[in-house]
Amino acid sequence: MARHEEYDEKDVHSIVEYAHKLVGHSLREKTNASKLDDPHRRKGAFGNAVEEYYFHYAPNSDSAPDFSEAGLELKCTPLKRTTKGGLVAKERLVLSMIDYMSVVNETFETSHLMEKIDNILLISYLWEKDVDLLDYKVVLADVWSIPPEDVPQIKADWETVVNKVRSGHAEDISGSDTVYLEACTKSANSKVRRSQPFSSACAKPRAWAFKASYMTSVQNHLLENAKAIGRSADEGSIGLLELVRRRFEPFFGLTEAELAKKMGVSCSKDRCARITKRILGIGENEQIAEFVKAGIEPKTIRLKKNGKPKEPLSFRAFNYYDLEEREFEDSDFYSYLQNMYLFVLYREDQDGAYRLSDICFWQMSDDDLDEAKACYDQMRENVREGLAIVSVRSTENRCCFVKTHGRDSKDTCPQPHGKPVPKKSFWLNANYIADEIAKALGR
Repeated sequence: MARHEEYDEKDVHSIVEYAHKLVGHSLREKTNASKLDDPHRRKGAFGNAVEEYYFHYAPNSDSAPDFSEAGLELKCTPLKRTTKGGLVAKERLVLSMIDYMSVVNETFETSHLMEKIDNILLISYLWEKDVDLLDYKVVLADVWSIPPEDVPQIKADWETVVNKVRSGHAEDISGSDTVYLEACTKSANSKVRRSQPFSSACAKPRAWAFKASYMTSVQNHLLENAKAIGRSADEGSIGLLELVRRRFEPFFGLTEAELAKKMGVSCSKDRCARITKRILGIGENEQIAEFVKAGIEPKTIRLKKNGKPKEPLSFRAFNYYDLEEREFEDSDFYSYLQNMYLFVLYREDQDGAYRLSDICFWQMSDDDLDEAKACYDQMRENVREGLAIVSVRSTENRCCFVKTHGRDSKDTCPQPHGKPVPKKSFWLNANYIADEIAKALGR
């Protein structure tokens, strides 16, 4: 037992059995570590500590699996508790750096990525605000590999990214391009760039990562109340986006009323959301398994005759105290924008009826996230200065704005520096949404 007397580094069973002893405990309880790096300054501080103080090997950037002789890769990832008491992934799971020069010569099946994720020892811990890293409790330690039903979409995501590199456009890669697997930016310095093989333009360094939504489904062993979209025999290898489009296409051109009658859906405020589930073959009280993994949220959007949304897209009302305290990357607003959305589009016809016209998947691009951050930071500064009553107008930001989101002017909530003010939320501009839908539809 070369590394540690309590486990055999060549034996998967021995390593996993030893990892299981961490569950329910903190590193303070199970190791002799006395102080860990500040996670705000050094990402991966908890994972490095698990390697160094628990498994007793030095953290490194070696491309081989951590337990190379057992073919096992160690990954540590945080969970956080929701207001309803459930557990969700706090962040994406970074897997390995992307080498633009070599990835273009790989196939998905033989790629360096697949070598890294063939067998993962996943250790999940509960992140808690204002708690020392040494006191985070480990809640899961188990071996995980990609479920066969997820391989087609992960392969499609990999090929989407790699094909951009092959076409000389690595600089245009965005997290919004893909569903489960993404190419996330990976540099402490935003000005750092890397060469790519088929263009003189340099691109941001990026790493392969599973999106936080996908990791939530993995770590919760895929929700008991979720159902997968049914596939026919010839649909086994197609990606999620194509599968969903196939389900919707037979219903294009029907009005909301016609769809409701056809699907047996009664008139109600959430009628269109229920129609969407029926089209996909999912029960009203079930979640869509693929949407849980991908962090996809269906949104019904009614487009006027000119193609612009009937109204802007809103998010939940924010808490003024949270807004003052949290950086953009830790905010609920950022989490919403990290989701992918299924826009189910109903377009107004000449008679004023809204007909199901198309669908598209959308996620805010990395560049537009910078615009959203500017809106968030401006509203945050207003709150800090005691000006919570002042909103960010739609004319001040290309993507986003802030406006009231309550029943009426008397629907208020407290704020840090003054008397209660009306509830507010972040909204996406109608013109911005119209432009993004046109791009997604290739128009």
